Amino acid sequence: FAPEEPTQTQNFPPAHFLLTMRTACFSVLSASALLLHRDDVPSWACPNTAAAKAASQDWLVSGDAAEDLADGKAIEAAVATEQQGVLADAKAWAAGAVKDVAEAQKHLAQAASFQKKAAADKSDADLKKVGDEVAQAEQEQEEAAALAKKASAVTKAEKAEAAQELADAKKLEEAAAAEKAGVVAMDIPALLQAEKATETQDTFVAFYAPWCGHCQTFVLQQNGGLNQLATALSSAKNLRVAKFDVDAEEIPSEHGYAVQYIPTSYMICPGGKKTKYSGGMDQASLVSFVKANSCKASVP
Repeated sequence: FAPEEPTQTQNFPPAHFLLTMRTACFSVLSASALLLHRDDVPSWACPNTAAAKAASQDWLVSGDAAEDLADGKAIEAAVATEQQGVLADAKAWAAGAVKDVAEAQKHLAQAASFQKKAAADKSDADLKKVGDEVAQAEQEQEEAAALAKKASAVTKAEKAEAAQELADAKKLEEAAAAEKAGVVAMDIPALLQAEKATETQDTFVAFYAPWCGHCQTFVLQQNGGLNQLATALSSAKNLRVAKFDVDAEEIPSEHGYAVQYIPTSYMICPGGKKTKYSGGMDQASLVSFVKANSCKASVP
C-alpha cells in the first residue's frame, strides 16, 4: 500500500498576477537604486532619470484614485478566491493524511497478529512475512506524516502570500483615499495658470512620479507628507497644495521648473515668482518654507 496525494483543486489565478506591472515600489533603497543616486539627489528623493525609472519599473500606485481603488478591491477579491481554493486543498491534504495513518495502523495491527502466529508456529517464513509487514506499515506511517507536514507547509506559505497581497490592496485603497483628499492634481495649463498675476492664491506643488518609492511615501500615501501638509495648512487663506505627475505630462522646464529629482517642490506666487524647496521632508520645515515664501497666502 502506498498513499496517494489527493488531487488539488482548480488553481485560481494568483492575486499577484494583477500586479505584474504594478507591484510595490518600496525597494528604491536597494543596491541598484542607490547606484543611480547622484551626489545632488537628496536621500529622500529619486533621480528623475530613465535609468532610475527602469530600475523601479514595477510599481503599485498609479496616482489615479478610481484606478487604485478598483485595483485594491480586485486584489482583495482575488485573494478571497485563492483562499477558498487553498482551504479546499488543505482539507484534501489533511484527509489524505488521516486516511494514510489509519491504513498504516491497520497494517501494524495485522503485522502484530502475524507476529503472534509466527511465534506460535515457529515458522521462519511467517517471521519474514511479519518483518515485511512491519516495515511496510512503518514506511506508510512515515509517508503519512510527511504528507501532513507538506499540507501544513503549503497552507502556511499560502497564508503568508495572501497577507502580503492584502497589504498591497490596503496600500492601493489608502492611496485612492489620499488622491481624493485636499491635494489638487495639476496639469500644465493649471500650473501655468497659477503663475498668472490675476490669480488670487499661492500654490505649493510637488512634482512626483508613481514609480518612485519616495514619491509614494511623500505624495501618494494617505498619511504621506504632502497630505499632512495640506491638513496642517487647511486653515490658511489663498493657498492650495498640489501635485504634478511628471510621468503623465512633460515638465515645463522652459518656464523655470528644474526637476532633476523627485519629489521636487515649488512655491508659486501669482505673477510668476517661484521658489524651489531644498529643505528636509519634516512638517516643520515644509510649513516654515510655505510661510517664508507666501505672497498672497495667509498662513497661521
